[in-house]
Amino acid sequence: MKLNRRSFLATSAAATAVMGTPMILKAQPAEYVLGASLPLTGPFATAGQLVAPVFALAAKLFNDEGGVAGTPIRFVTEDSGYIPQNALANYQRALATEGDAMIGYFADSTGAMKLIAPELKGANARIMGSTSFASELANPATNPYQYLSGPTYQSQFDILLQKIKDVGGTTVAFIYSNTEFGRDPLEHGRATAERLGIKVVLEEETKAQGADIPTHVTKLAQSGAEHCILQGYVTGVWPQLIGGARQFGLPTKFYGTFWGMEKIIADRITAEAGPFLEGYEGIMPYRYFWDQADAPRYQKYAEYSKAMFAGTPLENYMSTWALQTMCGLEIAMKAFRDTAEKGLELTPDNIAETLAGISDWDTGGFFGGPVSMVNNAIGTGRVYAYDTASGLFNPTSDWFTV
Repeated sequence: MKLNRRSFLATSAAATAVMGTPMILKAQPAEYVLGASLPLTGPFATAGQLVAPVFALAAKLFNDEGGVAGTPIRFVTEDSGYIPQNALANYQRALATEGDAMIGYFADSTGAMKLIAPELKGANARIMGSTSFASELANPATNPYQYLSGPTYQSQFDILLQKIKDVGGTTVAFIYSNTEFGRDPLEHGRATAERLGIKVVLEEETKAQGADIPTHVTKLAQSGAEHCILQGYVTGVWPQLIGGARQFGLPTKFYGTFWGMEKIIADRITAEAGPFLEGYEGIMPYRYFWDQADAPRYQKYAEYSKAMFAGTPLENYMSTWALQTMCGLEIAMKAFRDTAEKGLELTPDNIAETLAGISDWDTGGFFGGPVSMVNNAIGTGRVYAYDTASGLFNPTSDWFTV
């Protein structure tokens, strides 16, 4: 019998239906790869060096749990020095080296996310998380492959301003760094404050490092602000502003956003300069690591940390920055695994669709209850206050979702 192309395809299709297997099976990689850029040197090296060990913990934990549908996952991390161009070069190199096996990437800044975004097209697209909470990234229409592991800076301002409203506050100052990071939530914050009946009496821009503290504190005093939100700082300036205000005798209540909520920094400042951070409050998207009673995932991290990091500070404590990274990696892994469980290929489009549809997810630790991805972000957080005696940040609000 002579077979033409049409009869061959029909016969093959019939055989496939009988055998219950597809005609063509795409080769499974021996492993999946998640690339990452971290600031192991440069201005945010402290954060990068605390985050780096988390990738080793995540690799062991995820692979102990079976990887992605039985395929192990490997992390490839490189130093960026907190320079977006370096992160872009790292991404391009990982893409060229790992090929289709690389199904995701983790970037270290808003600048890196924005610089890499145009690369995420066609064969070069990959799911990408980061350390950023930049509001403009929470837009699946323009950034379908990028996601945030918590609330945007705009949402963080919403939560803090609601807390200020709840305690009877009527005036607020915004002090922020002269960076894109610092300016991100200002316009939105003004609108939220107006809606809540809170008057913004000062908007003061400072250098991200080496700010003229006396001048800024004087302007804060002249404004008469009852409350002040500090935005766009990591390890410096924000404690100096609070310390300067206390020396000036100001009763202003200070609040920070995520990057100003790290225990290691607050403890160091207290040890060096005294307890002037007592009562300082801010927004933290997650439980702190010591709050493990109802957090089985945190308990699992603690088990691995004790085994992997014995004798180091990481044995008993995971920083806020490390928690954010772990949350980002957990989101990616959930999207990978859920996509595989649907029987779909781990293509960027399939993974992105799965990730965007995450709903009522019990993370087992990070948040106070089930959370959902809305516009590729999780708009949930809680306000905490620093206690200088115990060195702990304690919750002063319920969980907010905006």
